[in-house]
Amino acid sequence: MVRGFLVRCLAAAVVLAAGAIHAHAAQSLDRVLLVPLDDRPAAWQFAQMIGDIADVEVETPPLELLGHFTYPGRADDILDWLGEHLGEYDAAILSTDMLAYGGLIASRTDRTSQRLAEARLKKVAQVLEQHKGTKIYAFSTLTRLAPTAVKENSKWRLHLARFVAMRTQYHTTGDKSLLPKLSNLRSLIPPQEVVRYDAIRARNHAIQLQILDMVEKSDLGFLVFGQDDAQLVGPHVSEIQALKRKIERDDTGPEAQFASGIDQIANLLLSRSLMDSLAWTPKVRVVFADEQGKLKVAFYEAEPVDKSLMDQIVGSGARQSTDPNDFDYTLYVNTPDPREFALDAFLRSLQSEVDQGMPIAVADVNLGNSGTADSRVFEALMQGGRSSRLLAYAGWNTAGNTMGTTVPAANVYLASRRALVDPLHRETALRKFILHRLVNDYEYHRFVRPQAYSLIDSMPDATREEAHGDDLAKVDDLVREEMSRRLQLRFDQQLKGSKFFAGNQEYEVVGLRNVDIRLPWPRAYEVLLKFGLEIEPVHGRTGP
Repeated sequence: MVRGFLVRCLAAAVVLAAGAIHAHAAQSLDRVLLVPLDDRPAAWQFAQMIGDIADVEVETPPLELLGHFTYPGRADDILDWLGEHLGEYDAAILSTDMLAYGGLIASRTDRTSQRLAEARLKKVAQVLEQHKGTKIYAFSTLTRLAPTAVKENSKWRLHLARFVAMRTQYHTTGDKSLLPKLSNLRSLIPPQEVVRYDAIRARNHAIQLQILDMVEKSDLGFLVFGQDDAQLVGPHVSEIQALKRKIERDDTGPEAQFASGIDQIANLLLSRSLMDSLAWTPKVRVVFADEQGKLKVAFYEAEPVDKSLMDQIVGSGARQSTDPNDFDYTLYVNTPDPREFALDAFLRSLQSEVDQGMPIAVADVNLGNSGTADSRVFEALMQGGRSSRLLAYAGWNTAGNTMGTTVPAANVYLASRRALVDPLHRETALRKFILHRLVNDYEYHRFVRPQAYSLIDSMPDATREEAHGDDLAKVDDLVREEMSRRLQLRFDQQLKGSKFFAGNQEYEVVGLRNVDIRLPWPRAYEVLLKFGLEIEPVHGRTGP
């Protein structure tokens, strides 16, 4: 049996090498422009790190143009910048929310009139017409139920989200027993805020219908509508239906797609742009922790896990394999609340395949409402340094965010092998990304964020929505100290001293460098984590 396995591996290597020669000739991506949702790390840094695995530079417009927290990006200046620089890139990934409104947070406010947003869209179309040599991928946010969490709306924000969802339920079912509840909820919300909320949604939906018109008339390569935090019931349901009807009527076809989540869409489109450039479609074998769990709807989503996963896979430029013997890698998906016996079998299979050196990626969507990955899966990957032998790992925030990070990273790594990317650069970037995910996704959200929240709760002038001045500085110091310690700990346990081959040379991971940890926004919900890896050849020293 061992001999048969080795023969299959050798045959696969020959096929891969032949495919790589062809793929290298097709490779055309060196620089990709990303106009992100905003300046949070999830909106741009993750895509940059994934692109780095394939030695693709993912660049953004100057960060000062992207806005910060509740301050909108300078959409008009970004459009001018695009007009001057778009032609310098092989492909571009564009957030229509940034270009129309000034970013994700700005899209949830009424600072931008519909007329101004329409004028900006026309400018986008003009810029694209001037730079037809750059392939364009775009994404647009389907507005979530709740407004952005800030101090000013902390008393009524969640009441508004519940009111809007229940109002939709009433209009759908005609259930009059909901009327007293609706009346009670509305009494808890400033009246003008309901009017403002409805106007914002109506504007955003009208703009998205116009975006579809723009897609049909331009050379846009692909468009994704990403559903921000949602539930099974809400105004987003009818909005999506209207968009889908227009797509079918106008025959926009597969160039427009829907997916759960929004922060990960840049990752999907980066992967898709590279797959397009290589004319390659990875085949993904999927293993769920629990076959019942894949039918569950994860927190903050409006479709079952298996459907959400399919959207992420297709959006990334891959496809799910239907042949158990024909796939490029296996994606292990930990489902919401898996049954104990099912999870045990899942973990045994996962550990066995990693230990055999099989190409494995892990998406942990058993996140609960806190967006924190499953410690049982995490610890299974820690044993024996298994995490360092993965193609990808993610477990953060929502199921869509997680799957839409894992799948693109695995795709891009395998694509980088086909494209003959410098092996030392590729292998170093992969290990850096895996360690980043372990510390960013798991260590921060499970341990450090709760500590930061506890400190914030002890401060009379700070809230979990916002902290400023000395309060923010104290929280930032705590996060930096704790994350530095945890980064070093996981590096020592998982990577330090580990060896890998890049081409014919064996290398060893020996240290961390250029560590930078801070809060990107005046809150503790996410963290900016940067670092490099020191790599040493077995005979001598080097560093990519």
